[in-house]
Amino acid sequence: MTDNEMIVNRILKTTMSFYRKIGPQTSHFKEMGLTPPQFHVLNWIAEEGPGKITQLAEIMEVKPSAITVMIDRMENNQLVTRHHDETDRRVVMVSITEHGLKILKEARKRATESIRNYYFRLDPSELEVLLAIYEKLENIADTAEPSPKLD
Repeated sequence: MTDNEMIVNRILKTTMSFYRKIGPQTSHFKEMGLTPPQFHVLNWIAEEGPGKITQLAEIMEVKPSAITVMIDRMENNQLVTRHHDETDRRVVMVSITEHGLKILKEARKRATESIRNYYFRLDPSELEVLLAIYEKLENIADTAEPSPKLD
């Protein structure tokens, strides 16, 4: 294993450990009647617009039947609505409701506050380095070919 591979493995391990440790702080999702995957679905729909069931399943890396169960629950909680695509009535689209937007806004606020508390413990110089690294990774992701899915 090369030095870079060992360092990347340490970064991945530490990143996963960090998010696992702060995971209990995402209990605000539960208090709001949301699961983390539901938060991600709401977030995606709010950013990208209405999505097809198959599209949402692909993004969440689950089978369409699993996303359908999740959307059923979200619809029962008035977070999303289903409707047929105007150009192809066979296609079911999922849109976020006003209530879903309200819940998402509050969930984003709480999630941001939770993570910001950790960043504020870093020195300004450390924050600058971290920002530069994230911006570089973002640029790489913008220009890189998508990674193949692992089965």
